[in-house]
Amino acid sequence: MPDRKHMKESARRQVKKHYVVLTVLCAISVFFGTEFTGLVSSAQIYYDALTGQITEFNIGMLAESYSSSDNKVIDDLIDDNLNAGRDNAAEKLEALKDSTDPTSPIARRKGILAALANSIESGQLTMTFAFALHSIIHSGTWVAVILIAASFLATAFIWIFIRNIYRAILRRAFLETRTYDVMPLSHLVFLKNVRRWRRAALTLLLTSIYQWLWLLTVVGGVIKYFSYFLVPFIVAENPDILPREAISLSRRMMNGHKWELFKLEVSFFGWRILGFFTFGLTEVLWSLPYRVAAYTEFYAAMREAAKAQSIPGAERLNDDLLYAPAEDEALKEKYADIISREDLVDEDIVELKPVQSFFARNFGLWTATIEEKKVYSRQNGLREQMRVGELELGKKAYPQRLYPLWDKEAAALTGKISYLAPLTIWALIIVFFSFGLIGWLWEVSLHLIKDGVFVNRGVMHGPWLPIYGGGVALISVLLYRFRRNPAIEALTVVVLCGFVEYMTSFYLEHTMGMHWWDYTGYYLNLHGRICAEGLAVFCLGGMAAVYLLVPVIDGLVTRIKPKILIPICLVLLICFGADMVYSHYHPNTGEGITDYEDITAVEQAEAEGQS
Repeated sequence: MPDRKHMKESARRQVKKHYVVLTVLCAISVFFGTEFTGLVSSAQIYYDALTGQITEFNIGMLAESYSSSDNKVIDDLIDDNLNAGRDNAAEKLEALKDSTDPTSPIARRKGILAALANSIESGQLTMTFAFALHSIIHSGTWVAVILIAASFLATAFIWIFIRNIYRAILRRAFLETRTYDVMPLSHLVFLKNVRRWRRAALTLLLTSIYQWLWLLTVVGGVIKYFSYFLVPFIVAENPDILPREAISLSRRMMNGHKWELFKLEVSFFGWRILGFFTFGLTEVLWSLPYRVAAYTEFYAAMREAAKAQSIPGAERLNDDLLYAPAEDEALKEKYADIISREDLVDEDIVELKPVQSFFARNFGLWTATIEEKKVYSRQNGLREQMRVGELELGKKAYPQRLYPLWDKEAAALTGKISYLAPLTIWALIIVFFSFGLIGWLWEVSLHLIKDGVFVNRGVMHGPWLPIYGGGVALISVLLYRFRRNPAIEALTVVVLCGFVEYMTSFYLEHTMGMHWWDYTGYYLNLHGRICAEGLAVFCLGGMAAVYLLVPVIDGLVTRIKPKILIPICLVLLICFGADMVYSHYHPNTGEGITDYEDITAVEQAEAEGQS
């Protein structure tokens, strides 16, 4: 097998070549506690040692506080004393609200995120469920049993079928990027596509159970850590393998090679020390993906050795395409539909002028006829469906169609990808007003439900909030080129919406001297102009808009005759323009609209009084 130096050199090349995707995948593993969580704990210990206190809210603190609060609730339920538990949760909830400066970026007074964090940490959420169950069962003891059972089942389900199985998903990604230049995001659901998600989950579950049992013997736990080390890689390569087969195969493959793996682990000790002193930053940004890539090289070497020595069960390691590209003939047979449609897709059936083509391809704006748009949209959809197929056919990505369990229906080419259809100017105007109205209805409804009073939200007087309509319109146009990559689209939506909302707030405040929204007191806010909660809503809403709602609106608008559609758009623009001019001199103000300055002043006074 190759020496340690060679494996680490190959690992470095792999990480450099696929840095973004591998780093993000490893970071997800750390964030959700799938594995590699020790680096977070060590960084937190070092941070506490330097500061002498914990000044940031984190997931570990939430889990610890929740566990503590949950235990108190269970005790109160067993004693059949729910009122004491409710009072305790209420007191802790109020203490949490007042625990931070209302002007702090991590204030926890307002907003959904703050309410969720506070309700979990105080135990109020658990108490709500407890009271609901108690009103039906009339027994605190049985309510406690049900809550414990429900909590256990929910935690077990998430751990078995999501968190634990991510270990195999992560290793599959490293195996693919080891050989191929590209790994499409759709490949992350490989286990689902081959319909082996449950079997893979059970295999990893059984492995974990065995490891936990061996940990009781201390020395056996250390040995079995190395014995079972290859199981996630084996499952990633062949998710069809039975649980006991995978475990036995890993033991045979590691027989006589545990010391080599131990030395590979020790060789990263310096990186771990550096990660400790950088609060885990160097681990997440480099050494963690570097380490997993080195483990992947180790597995590939063990696999090759197992096959060469004809170790029993080695024939189950049958996905040779993870290690070498497929033969041309096999690819041509499985991707015949891609080849036959290649000329049709590469050739533009719809002839556009250079300017028309520029706006259609880069901004998704259509200036030709509707009939030509329908043909162009289908072509665009076929291009996207074939893009992944062409990567696989060209040996740049793993050829999923050649895997024996691959679902053939998933590879059907239809060209029906509506979110790639370009918008006409008139459709874009309707999108602007539609989402302006949706935003207005949303905020008016929230205020109506919360306070029982109708309030005409927004700086303008009409039933529209331009920041919603304008935000979706900008996402539809400026981010069109990212539409084929949902991950990049989501990131750019957050950046764009955050910039637009911040600058709009800044402009309104400095030109009119008032606030139409203020996130002061919201969890993770910036100067009260934007906050994590708002950006999360904009991200989810923006993604739902461009991938689901905008295509629906475009499809409906396309059916309207131009002689009807154009006058409607012109009337809306005239009304909006008139409202805009009038609102510049007479902005919409009043209670529930622009009274944020008074609220902020009160909160600041409270904060100063507490200090």
